[in-house]
Amino acid sequence: MHVGPNNSDNVWVAAAPKMELDWVAETSFYIPEGPTFDNQGNLYFSPLFPQEDVSLVSLDAETGERNWAVEGDGINAGSGAILVLNDPEAPGTQIIYHATYTEAMAIEPDGTVLWRTPTELSLPPVVPGERSTTHSFGFNYHPRTDSLVGLTIGGVLFALDRKTGEKAAPLGQVPGSPATSVEIDLPAFVVEQSNALTDEVFGKTPSGLSLFSVIIDVIFGGGSIVTNYFAIDPNTSVIYVAATADDGADGVEDGQSDLGALYSIDLVDDGSGGLEFQVQDAATFDGGTGSTPSISEDGSTIYVSDNAGNVIALDSDLEERWRFDVGEPLAASVAVSPDNREIYVVTRKDVFRLTDEGDSARLDWTAMLDAFSGEPEIELEFQALTPTITANGVAISVGGGKRVGERELMLKVGVGLLDRDTGRLRSFTLGREESIAVTSVGPDGGIYTASSPLRRVSGKAVYPDLTEDIIGGISRYRPIRNDLLALEASCAAGVRARNAATIEDSAPASAAQDLRQIRVLTGQSRAAVARAVSNGDLDQASAAAVRADLDAADASLSEGRLTAAGEQLIAACNALSE
Repeated sequence: MHVGPNNSDNVWVAAAPKMELDWVAETSFYIPEGPTFDNQGNLYFSPLFPQEDVSLVSLDAETGERNWAVEGDGINAGSGAILVLNDPEAPGTQIIYHATYTEAMAIEPDGTVLWRTPTELSLPPVVPGERSTTHSFGFNYHPRTDSLVGLTIGGVLFALDRKTGEKAAPLGQVPGSPATSVEIDLPAFVVEQSNALTDEVFGKTPSGLSLFSVIIDVIFGGGSIVTNYFAIDPNTSVIYVAATADDGADGVEDGQSDLGALYSIDLVDDGSGGLEFQVQDAATFDGGTGSTPSISEDGSTIYVSDNAGNVIALDSDLEERWRFDVGEPLAASVAVSPDNREIYVVTRKDVFRLTDEGDSARLDWTAMLDAFSGEPEIELEFQALTPTITANGVAISVGGGKRVGERELMLKVGVGLLDRDTGRLRSFTLGREESIAVTSVGPDGGIYTASSPLRRVSGKAVYPDLTEDIIGGISRYRPIRNDLLALEASCAAGVRARNAATIEDSAPASAAQDLRQIRVLTGQSRAAVARAVSNGDLDQASAAAVRADLDAADASLSEGRLTAAGEQLIAACNALSE
């Protein structure tokens, strides 16, 4: 869900510098996890407590039309993140992996089921008025054992063989006790009206609870051991889970935990030729956490945030290296770039860029989120979603609204692109609905968001005439001015090639990673050039010149002439900027 197994929130493609809202599809679904993409132009998502009994939905990523759906079981449809992996036995093809609390499946992009198997977890009876603790966060990939690992909100771990779906290890359990519930600072009338609105649009949960209060409780950790996705280091296959500490670690034996914890866990030999989950190390900290752990490219650093405002960096043995207080409670996950030790963090209001200096961190900027300046009904602007690092900026979501007490009520929302050097908003596109998932950047440079309204629910409830109706679904922001996208993809590829040329002897692994990204960017540039010609934003002669430069760069890359490839890519960049 966060781009790769290590949850970097860093993509190789460029985000379109100009976009427009294209469509919103499947508006009846509340979708708390972001969509994922395959290489055939499809996207996948799983809804939460849907009124239509489906567990997994496939859409055409360009049109939003439904390809197919997998039926649910009437009560536990899913909502975990969908995992898409390359099929090593059929190069160029991919397989879709999906896990709910009770079952898991492997499916081909056309909907053909390869295997479908129970997880060995059973749903407890529905108790009216009680929140379910059976949510699954979906699969991540464990490369050393070629296994799919799943995690639930209650901290249960399960592992299945990727090829067959057979059980790879007995169920495991993340240490920790249910988190102490936190009172939200919203007036009672706002909560009451917000619950009534989600009841009307999405219905109640199977136990009769209102979705607004359920999501608030989950986000603030109440009653959960794990409240977000988890990470696996591709270098070592170690699993990192942000959760709660054991009961009593906070000094009080009360069946709950006030402390957060980060655990490293692995699948190891059980002594009988099988595998078992084993906790390797643990680190506890005050304040709890709702973040997903994020791992640096080389696996040397794990980043997590707490609820008190600290970004915490730990080494692979979970020894703390530094912590940095941004001054307000952090939200969501830390985005980690492989470049220049850059990391991006968000609070309810702001986006920050930090630089990891080894034993400390430096604050570089706070983003300038001036997306709604001049709109009289908008009193304040704030970040609205986990940032995603791209080859030409940082993709974000920005909300605008009013304040009630200490909370922001969202009236409008959209997506934008930040300048990585300055934090200035380069572009912004007004959208339709809020998301609490991730900012998903598609292969074409467009942005896709999963509708899971929360702050906008309260905005609509309190200011019904100032904001549009609440809806669910998937929103697509499509690239426009594809000539500009081709320009920025080509420029980014050229810079990558120049960088690779300087490090190919001293750091061949990094240079090889640059080469892979360059090929992705040149492919993106070619596709954007074709769309620009079709849309009338680029003439045939100019397109031919750019394609010639890209062809020459590809030839140089194949021959190992990185400096020449860089110059040819910069030539394509310059041709598009004229």
